[in-house]
Amino acid sequence: MPSELGDEGRKAIKGNTLDFYLSTLDEVRSNTLAELKKRDDKWLLTEDKTWPWKPGPTNNYCKWFHVCEHESNHNGQIKYLKGRLPGGKEEK
Repeated sequence: MPSELGDEGRKAIKGNTLDFYLSTLDEVRSNTLAELKKRDDKWLLTEDKTWPWKPGPTNNYCKWFHVCEHESNHNGQIKYLKGRLPGGKEEK
């Protein structure tokens, strides 16, 4: 859903509690780590010629590096906002 939000997707992910977003991040991270444990270096370096990024094909390593950048950014945003809530503590 998040990849192709549209109005329905936006409604499903907006306006939830902080715990919803934190638990969702934790659940997705746990699932990602479990799936990556099943993969090897050959899989990471496999090119995906159908991937639409330019200038040409990319590999799974590049795609997952990009995903990790996004997760790190969103995690930081959530921690920043959480620390500014009444009674919230910024995690270090």
